[in-house]
Amino acid sequence: MTKIAAVSCTYHAEDVQWNRDKMAELVEKAAAEGVELISFPEESATGCGTRPMSEMFPPDKRSQVEHAELVPEGPTTQFAIELAQKFDMYISFGIAERDDQRWHLTHNCHVLVGPEGYIGKYRKVHLPLAERLYHVPGSEWPVFDTRIGRIGLSTCYDIYFPEAARTLALKGADIIVNPSCWPNMSQTEEDLEHQSWITMAAARALENTVFVVQASTCNPPEGPDVFEGHAQVYGPNPGQLLARTGFEEGLAIADVDIKKEILDARTFSFGGGDLVRDRRPSCYGTLVASNPHGFFSDGLIEAPEKFE
Repeated sequence: MTKIAAVSCTYHAEDVQWNRDKMAELVEKAAAEGVELISFPEESATGCGTRPMSEMFPPDKRSQVEHAELVPEGPTTQFAIELAQKFDMYISFGIAERDDQRWHLTHNCHVLVGPEGYIGKYRKVHLPLAERLYHVPGSEWPVFDTRIGRIGLSTCYDIYFPEAARTLALKGADIIVNPSCWPNMSQTEEDLEHQSWITMAAARALENTVFVVQASTCNPPEGPDVFEGHAQVYGPNPGQLLARTGFEEGLAIADVDIKKEILDARTFSFGGGDLVRDRRPSCYGTLVASNPHGFFSDGLIEAPEKFE
């Protein structure tokens, strides 16, 4: 059995040391519960880059650049490695990463470290709203071998794109870790199940028969009421919500048998069907065609002559 924890917590956008202290506090708390993998929210180390358009320039973009760090050389990644080795745990967290070739450019980066040290990183591919004016998008979907299973990385808005999770599953991911910074769209717990990101997380787990781990930013006790909270862990079988926090800070801890649950899903959940095995990729060419209606095609703005 493996214990997995998704964190719901807040951060200070201008105080990276405060964020590191919060990481240490919650890692120690998770270690006391026997957790082997813990995930922190999107950009939790440096402060999330998505803001209302009216607030975006100049302070927030400048703050992103000023607080961004190199990965893995930077102090926060090195700090997380020390924690991972001290508590014998895998830790994923979000950070604004300084581009190693162009100091003034940043990436929304998701970092994975463990007892063996630095494991790898992922640069967010799908950048929503004002975020595309802060960060440069990534283009790869990494999956990493660990002692608890193969871990694939994505971030927040990526969960809305089935191609992203499917790519990670096809590359062998057992667990997709998708830290987030959802804006608060729920006024009550009853509202929660109507939120699209809840539906998407459940769907990505089900259609790929993998675990989905979503850390999430919550509001500080003193407000404002901006973020959603509700970190959660979904299993690979239908409707398998394994753990979820509330609006406030907390740990969603699931105790799971990773191989057994995935094998069950790929043996029994669909009457013997296997949603990964039974794909017909030769029939899906349209999915990888250039997008004539989008901002990005392989990271570039579409030329007008390509529009239909």
